[in-house]
Amino acid sequence: MSDTRRIEHADLERFIRDALHAAGAPMHVAEVEAQIAAEVDLCGVHSHGARMLPGTVKNVRDGTVDAAPELTILAEHPASVLAEAHLGIGRYTSAIAMDLAVERAREFGIGMVTVRGVGHWGRAHSYCLRAARAGVVSLAFTNTIALFSPNAVGDPVLGNNPMGIGVPADDPEQSVVLDIAMTQASVGKVAMAAMRGDDADPDWGLDADGNPTTDARQIMESRAFLPMGGHKGSGLSFMIDLLTAGLANGLLCFEQGAEGRPSDSAGGSTKTFIAIQPFGDWLGERADAFKTRFSAAGDGARWPGEGSYRRRLDYAEHGIELLGPIVEGMEDVSADLDVPIRWRD
Repeated sequence: MSDTRRIEHADLERFIRDALHAAGAPMHVAEVEAQIAAEVDLCGVHSHGARMLPGTVKNVRDGTVDAAPELTILAEHPASVLAEAHLGIGRYTSAIAMDLAVERAREFGIGMVTVRGVGHWGRAHSYCLRAARAGVVSLAFTNTIALFSPNAVGDPVLGNNPMGIGVPADDPEQSVVLDIAMTQASVGKVAMAAMRGDDADPDWGLDADGNPTTDARQIMESRAFLPMGGHKGSGLSFMIDLLTAGLANGLLCFEQGAEGRPSDSAGGSTKTFIAIQPFGDWLGERADAFKTRFSAAGDGARWPGEGSYRRRLDYAEHGIELLGPIVEGMEDVSADLDVPIRWRD
């Protein structure tokens, strides 16, 4: 494994954009994809940023996802839309859908867009922060392939089905954004622990024999992830599948990747975005007051999204630090597509 390397945020965004464009994505799509992916690394969540670039490039080149998606409206009400993305590339499609929900919220007070046939969106945080920057409250849901069982040892029938909730603060960059998966640890978090050689928490997952393990690599091999909060995580996962694929007549978690159907990374997931126009101009002040009171609880008390905000400040000053395997993946993409990377000295 090579050493870690640092890269400026702007240079990472430029590389991802140019790589996706070289792979076949139109520039306007590559730009949005790169903005979202690079900001994920800027936030320090390296499981869902440049680490995913080789897979995205492959999906674009193979035509597994549509790199120039256009939404087909299947059903429409004044404040809500159901659309088909036709295996649309995930980040761009999700950004367009959230923007459309925000537009409806501006007009009607609330807007909802459900889109089926979408690739991997990266991280829910990205779209809720996007809406918060526009001054609106938001919720974002996606379903995934089946990853865990409600009784821990049975066949997977539930997805980790991430969700996000965003509330704008007076400083939009410090907006409150909750981003959680329905497994105790997201798949990406377990993968990053395995990459670093770190121990997993005992409640993250099971080994191939169905035993709890602190070896993140064994969890990744067994794919036996454990639900967040026991029955609460299972229940939320179930409902999110119905709020996404159920609502859209899309692929439920256990249908994705089965019998020739696409998986979530290949455009098989369904996503729902909800935007709410605040009733007055006081919400930002209320959010900031709650953040202040919450932080007064002492060390370790971080309001939702604070960790990402703090890491953005650090990485903006010192450059984004990427682990060796991520660096190697980027270098492979660079060599394959003849797209240069500008590393920070």
